[in-house]
Amino acid sequence: MLAKTFLLLFALTFPATIQETPIIAETTQTSIIYSEKTLQTPIGELPALTFVEILQDFSSQVYKIKDTTTSLTGWIAAEYLNIPPETPTDKTSISPKQLEFFVNSQNYTSDTNFLLLTDINRQKIHVFTGTGNAWRHKKTFTCSTGLNTSPTTRGTFTITERGPWFYSERLSSGAKFWMRFNEQYLIHSIPMDKNKNPLPGENTVGTKLSSGCIRLLMPDARWLYENISDGTAIIII
Repeated sequence: MLAKTFLLLFALTFPATIQETPIIAETTQTSIIYSEKTLQTPIGELPALTFVEILQDFSSQVYKIKDTTTSLTGWIAAEYLNIPPETPTDKTSISPKQLEFFVNSQNYTSDTNFLLLTDINRQKIHVFTGTGNAWRHKKTFTCSTGLNTSPTTRGTFTITERGPWFYSERLSSGAKFWMRFNEQYLIHSIPMDKNKNPLPGENTVGTKLSSGCIRLLMPDARWLYENISDGTAIIII
């Protein structure tokens, strides 16, 4: 009886420790919303001062958004949005037991014996081993996710492919130990120049800094690259 009471109290208080981190913007004027990022096919209109959730960006020029009242979802030009600045990283800690309670209560599954949970609020990636409803915490890494103007997509995704190095001439930036989880969105090391040197001012983690990818310090990126196989689920909240 005492154990059941403890678990009930734990469950009631736990939601305050893990929280979703939607980016809520506001339309600056009456705006057309489109079905695709090329802004060719209108599907509706949003009044000025409508609250919308930022779901995804395309080069910080157009945004996929969702009306928080009607759930209408589509693309809108950046000039019609007032996107708030980043809030400070939550520095409070969560114990391994609390993390295990959370992931097991959510019934998360993975096609491998690993599961990744990215807590944007705290800028952490938590690694679990096991199976659905029996996940055990293994490691936690500090990371850097996307800026509010170039957010990391939230949801449940799967690691699909990887490589030891990439470099983008367009972005003048590259990184080591990349793993893809959602189209152009990757987990990778801190950004580097074409000679594989860390870019000045971008060799830290712990705050929102990226263009949507999830950055890690080199040893942590390498550990994930060498231990987490394709098919692993990654939950981003």
